[in-house]
Amino acid sequence: MIPIEEQRGFIHAELDKLGSALAIGPLAGYGQELESDTALKDGIEEKIADVDFFRTKRWDSPLRLGLYRFAQYALARALKPAGIVETGVLHGLSTAFSLSALARNIADDSAGRMISIDYPSTFEEGAVNQDGFTDTLPPDRTSGWAIPDDLRGNWTLRLGSSREELPAAVAELGAPGIFIHDSEHTYETMSFEFETVWPALEGGGILLADNIDVNTAFFDFARARDRLVHILPVDPDHHVPGASGIRCGIIRK
Repeated sequence: MIPIEEQRGFIHAELDKLGSALAIGPLAGYGQELESDTALKDGIEEKIADVDFFRTKRWDSPLRLGLYRFAQYALARALKPAGIVETGVLHGLSTAFSLSALARNIADDSAGRMISIDYPSTFEEGAVNQDGFTDTLPPDRTSGWAIPDDLRGNWTLRLGSSREELPAAVAELGAPGIFIHDSEHTYETMSFEFETVWPALEGGGILLADNIDVNTAFFDFARARDRLVHILPVDPDHHVPGASGIRCGIIRK
């Protein structure tokens, strides 16, 4: 594990690169904001404390939860979207970061809500994805179980496939400001989700997709719309020699 100072420098530098690339402005300040407020980390730790499924029970800093989640928080804080749509929840760790940002936005008089869609991969039934990812929920847990209770007020969870649930979720929010894809990473599912959300995404809105290196769906979609792609790398502690080093991709409408 790298020293926390190096992790901090990595995340802050990448956040500012992201803000510059997308013409949003510096984002590292939101990283500092999140790091200084340990309530989110503490709330997650409380949720997972008695779940043997999780090997890591505590983190010495929120920074250990990674750039991917800090970026979601920073983007939601900077853009203050009225709506966020997410596909793929599982434990809800990443979801909690977006919800934490919405809670701060609401405290700053900027209303916002989030709709998440998950087709649960339960411990009892196994993974439902057709993309090779085999992560499941812990025994007797439901999607989003690790989200702290105090963040759930502005959150709606819909269970089912994105093909069934995404069109209605987008219509309900009207013009989402942020869309996060982290569901089944097949070319067909990713393309369907991007094509469904993009027309409704508000001008200047964000489309963020995880695991974009498993196929070309994200890059094909961005190229067809002449969008600049910004890539977030994996955290240094999670880098695997010989792997792409890509964590997720982001485009702005």
